[in-house]
Amino acid sequence: MKKIKAGVAGYGRSGFYHHCGSLMSLPEQYEVVAVCDIDEGRRKEAEEKMKCRTYADYDEFLKDSEIELVSISTPSFLHTQHTISALNAGKHVVCEKPLSDNVADVDKMIQAAKQNNKVFAPFQNRRLDHLFKKVQEIVNSGVLGRIVEIKILWIGFGRRWDWQVFKKYMGGTLNDTCPHCIDWAMQFIPEDEPYELFCQLDKTLTLGDADDHVKIVLKSASSPSIDIEVTSSSAYKHQERLLIMGTKGGLKGNHLELWWKTANLEKLPERVLPTEPKTVERKYSSEDVEWKEEYWKVPDNAISWSVVFYDLLHKSLTEGAPLFITPESARRVIKVIEECHKKGGM
Repeated sequence: MKKIKAGVAGYGRSGFYHHCGSLMSLPEQYEVVAVCDIDEGRRKEAEEKMKCRTYADYDEFLKDSEIELVSISTPSFLHTQHTISALNAGKHVVCEKPLSDNVADVDKMIQAAKQNNKVFAPFQNRRLDHLFKKVQEIVNSGVLGRIVEIKILWIGFGRRWDWQVFKKYMGGTLNDTCPHCIDWAMQFIPEDEPYELFCQLDKTLTLGDADDHVKIVLKSASSPSIDIEVTSSSAYKHQERLLIMGTKGGLKGNHLELWWKTANLEKLPERVLPTEPKTVERKYSSEDVEWKEEYWKVPDNAISWSVVFYDLLHKSLTEGAPLFITPESARRVIKVIEECHKKGGM
């Protein structure tokens, strides 16, 4: 098995956990040979932990001829510049979300990948979330009937004060957290269908100047209504992070568990519709429904979706397998984000 030599740009939260951590957990497929970070302490940590070379300067990092794959987890506003530079340097690229906050940048990144004949893999890792894959399986099975509405709720109450609260660094909840939720939503909207979009952005508890309350509603001709809410200003937490309504049943879930129930509509008695606008029994329609309820939980030994991402990527890099998450599919996420910035009120 060919081992891919990787370099990680940015050794902060994502670089440390999602990228270096995932790459190191696949030792037969990858070797981290270099890390780039402006922080001297983090460079020393990387040298000690991974026995790799380190760089303070990104351009010098790209000159490292041993690096075949660059995983970019630098601050969001640098993603476009760093991706295109790495592709032009002859490296394959994994880029953290968001790729950018506008489609024009993403198109430049896609074009650079094509011109240099290199793989460009957006790190929309939550599409590989075991829970979401199970949701897709249940929805696609048809047991819930026609899906009418999907609610995605990631809510809490609290302040934030890191670099991702500033607009100048492309921060804010819409850019930082919502790419995951929007990516889930776009799996239910056909690629060839235009959609309507409503968005409200607000600044509530954050100590920066970017948004921390996001409300998005999406709807295409054949899709369900998709209601996304990601906020830092909800004092009451819903148990459900996901709620799906269908014509034969419904589904709810948190970050680890799913419950879904389906109605046996064939056992319901026939009803006679009135021919005149009057009630016979002076009461509203009501009947008992026989439900079948099922439960599923993410297995305790489930592999991290970030590790799954890199496992699938290895097949693309070494065997020419199609990317599971294409730049074109991630472009749809950025298109929504760009529209939300225009319509959201901030």
